[in-house]
Amino acid sequence: MNALKLVWQQQLAKVRNNRDVHEVLHGSAITFLFRLFGFVLLYSLQLFIAREYGAGNLGIYSLTITLLNIGMVLALFGTDTAIIRLLAEYRAQGASQRIRQLFNKVAVWTFVPSLLLSGLFYLFAEPISSYVFANELPAETLRVMAWMLPFVSLARLYASAFRALHRVTASVIVDTVGMRFLHLLFLVIALPLLAPTPNLLIGLLAVAVMLNTLIGMGKWHVVSRSMNAGIQPRETEEGQAIGFRTLCAMAIPMYLSASMELIMSWTDTIMLGIFTDAETVGVYSVVIRLSMVTSFALISINTILSPKFSEMYARGDMDGLRKMIAFANRLIFFASAPINLLVAIFAAPLLTLFGEEFAGSSLVLVILCLGQFINFSSGSVIPLLTMTGRQKTSRNILVFSALLNICGNCLLIPWLGITGAAIATAISLSCRDISASYWAYRYFGFRTWYIPFFSEKNSVLIRRRGNEEGGLR
Repeated sequence: MNALKLVWQQQLAKVRNNRDVHEVLHGSAITFLFRLFGFVLLYSLQLFIAREYGAGNLGIYSLTITLLNIGMVLALFGTDTAIIRLLAEYRAQGASQRIRQLFNKVAVWTFVPSLLLSGLFYLFAEPISSYVFANELPAETLRVMAWMLPFVSLARLYASAFRALHRVTASVIVDTVGMRFLHLLFLVIALPLLAPTPNLLIGLLAVAVMLNTLIGMGKWHVVSRSMNAGIQPRETEEGQAIGFRTLCAMAIPMYLSASMELIMSWTDTIMLGIFTDAETVGVYSVVIRLSMVTSFALISINTILSPKFSEMYARGDMDGLRKMIAFANRLIFFASAPINLLVAIFAAPLLTLFGEEFAGSSLVLVILCLGQFINFSSGSVIPLLTMTGRQKTSRNILVFSALLNICGNCLLIPWLGITGAAIATAISLSCRDISASYWAYRYFGFRTWYIPFFSEKNSVLIRRRGNEEGGLR
């Protein structure tokens, strides 16, 4: 007993003495709790919509969220990921003035594309509804969605800036939690007063999105003025302000990566909307979200790790980077594996909570859980590549995986329906993570994945590749 106590005390001392590990652990714990709250809100929202509005309207809601995410990625052009890296570097340098200047520039640069896309969605609402979704997604819903797009894009920029400055709570609230909470609150208030219709469902979503963005705007105003992000602003800050071309050169590979991530995340939903009906989309949206609860530890820790990777790489601390990866991957695995197993075992009872039409999709949930197992076992590998100058490799891996996902869904959904979508998603997700782990292993000389009981001596590559940029180009 005393030996165990001594080991525990030694481990705690290591965490306290390592500033980076302590910061990641503390930040990840906070993010984990808020992400957990976000998932609870999401499932509560889906459960409420499924029971009060029906699976068909839940499908309309899911398609609307999907199209919003697609429009947001197109409008931001990768700048939301680029500013995480740049603001994290500025924060490490103490360049608070440059933080404010860069964010203001990016907000202006991305405003026009978001308005343009918003106008296109509004003008072509009828053709998109008729020819793409066979009227399963109403044109009126698309027009309301168009009004939301600039607000969603701006909210993502605020969330990325807060993330880079280690404002974890603000980042998660503005990114997901605030919108879900407000939407659920408005739906509960409206339930006894108004009939549940698709227009009401999406209209209240629009109000929640706009209000959440205004909250983010107010919070950023406070943070940017005080800039109390653990640094002391310098009187004079060296270096030339980043220009539009320089930002684009950095953002384009990240934009392509983000686009491919989006395709990986939403291809199945969009194609189910094209090949099937809104009710099937509604059922699948619940199943895919239940499978993703097993990886919210990975998502939570990645929120903190991405800027941390950029900081450590910028100061050349490769040994610290290796230790950080090893620590984070163990944390991710042991936080995710038990939940993954429980969700797979109790798939049928969990789905029954949402209604009888959901109960027959337990096999789909198990298949997706297998894909998520590979995902969280691989660790934070995509953020590692993106934040350490290997964004081209990351981009190419994601392009291949996204194409595999599209082809798989095209072939399997007409044949197997919702089960085919799950198989295509699980296979493409696994290929993405295994490929990324392989190339990260070659670049950095240490493994970026974790499986218990695997010999630790195999975790370090004999030949260290250092900073070479070989591989996929």
